[in-house]
Amino acid sequence: MFSIFIQELFTSPLTYLMALAAMAFGLVLHNVVQALVASSLGDDTAKNQGFTSTEPRAHLNPIYLIWLAIFGFAIPNTIPLKSYNLRGRSSSEVLIWLLGPFSLVVWAFVLILVGALLNKFVGESSQAIASGFFSGAGNVISLAALFIFPVPPLDGARVVRAFGNREINRVMDQIEQFTNSTPFGFMIIFLVLSYLGITRAISGAIISLIVAVLQAIGLM
Repeated sequence: MFSIFIQELFTSPLTYLMALAAMAFGLVLHNVVQALVASSLGDDTAKNQGFTSTEPRAHLNPIYLIWLAIFGFAIPNTIPLKSYNLRGRSSSEVLIWLLGPFSLVVWAFVLILVGALLNKFVGESSQAIASGFFSGAGNVISLAALFIFPVPPLDGARVVRAFGNREINRVMDQIEQFTNSTPFGFMIIFLVLSYLGITRAISGAIISLIVAVLQAIGLM
């Protein structure tokens, strides 16, 4: 479950800044991957609107950047997608949305790998930086676990819409109406998922797998 992330600023500023930068880049990478895959599958809408660039302003809403700095949690701007341009339509659209969370898991693996290498070969002098990578990786994985849920505007909801029938899409519309019309509606849903331990269970399993891989190659 996410905590008041900004507390880390007062205990180890360098660790906080490294973790914040790692998470922000992860959100940008999430969108860049989706936009590049969409372009490769026939829809250049996101590419033409700058989503293949790593320029943060294209991907990150200032309000969500504040959430990221305080709570270690945010969602990026959703890439625009015209599914009728895609080859394979539904299956291609599903692939695009799922690759967003998957890219976060890959990025978290890279962060943990670099942190482990710093600890192993550089030692105590790099501890704050390595801790920042580990902290950022933990929150990035939690974001990936959250993003797969079928709750608008998350990737999981867009996967459901791509495959869903009229009745399922009607339910998605109702949930989206709630999140858009209720103050902090999305945050309420997010807090419920966190309180129930659902995101924690998924992210814990992913972290355990990554750690097992690194232990197998002798880096942890």
